[in-house]
Amino acid sequence: MSGRHLAFPFRIAPDGRTATPASLDEHIKGEIIQLLLTAPGERLFLPAFGGGLKRLVFERNDDVAATLTKAVVSQALSTYLGHRIAVEMLDVRADGSTLEVDLRYRVIATGETRLVTFQRQT
Repeated sequence: MSGRHLAFPFRIAPDGRTATPASLDEHIKGEIIQLLLTAPGERLFLPAFGGGLKRLVFERNDDVAATLTKAVVSQALSTYLGHRIAVEMLDVRADGSTLEVDLRYRVIATGETRLVTFQRQT
């Protein structure tokens, strides 16, 4: 991995320095989690940054919300991580009281495919 990046979540390593991710794949997964859980407007100098998944706790849970979530997440990934990952599958499902976001992506630098799932239940 080229460059020094901070681990997500931020923590201090056993040597007393800031922890770094073990691999590029781990770093990119941390970037995806940060992007999707950050609410737009939360970052002062990047007001459009974020996927806003945390705010869905207070929203309705139906097919309309799932479609809107998919559009917002897709746009955020394309805008902020399009140079690092290629989205292979983005599936958003509203089922009863559960909203689930499944993202399968390929890390462009390594060609490895990964899956990350976000789930909200009320």
